Amino acid sequence: MAKGSSDVILRDRLQFEIDTNGDTELVYGRIDLSDYCNIVENRGLAIKEIRFQPRVPSFVLGDFPQWMLDLGTTLAASANLKMFATTTAYENVSDVGIASPNVLCVLNRQNTVLADTLTTPAGLQFAQATEWNWFGTPDLHPEGYDVVTDLLIGISANNCTRMSDVTVELDVMIIAEPKKITQKDLTQMLTQAQDL
Repeated sequence: MAKGSSDVILRDRLQFEIDTNGDTELVYGRIDLSDYCNIVENRGLAIKEIRFQPRVPSFVLGDFPQWMLDLGTTLAASANLKMFATTTAYENVSDVGIASPNVLCVLNRQNTVLADTLTTPAGLQFAQATEWNWFGTPDLHPEGYDVVTDLLIGISANNCTRMSDVTVELDVMIIAEPKKITQKDLTQMLTQAQDL
């Protein structure tokens, strides 16, 4: 959706490491919203849109690779990358979904490899599939999702062997509208924060 006249565009770039096994335990980057949020002054942000772009600066063009698995001699494997925006820090990435309190959106990327071992030697013929799945929506227009604190961006990787020992960047773009926070808004935020 187009940027509104009172909307602001916020951008940040977070870095995280993928280990030798192709994994990253759940880590967070913090988007500083202190210029717009102050509970004492009743100032907050209505977040209307969030976009993620994973990048690998050391790769050609800095693009994130289509395949996250190192083919090698793998017969069947799956790699996953999970990114999400929240105002609550979760200890386990498995607890994060769109019904989790204070989670705005979740983006999953999955890469699956299968080898045809019946007709060819292992590791020579592969079928691969890659999927991007938004859970929730990156577009929260027209009213937005009210926040009065910094935004946390969580990320976790599993079995991304093509990027072992690589630094990955996650670009984040947020479209939001500064707003006065009323008592009604605070009550609604507290309600949203409760477990279903």
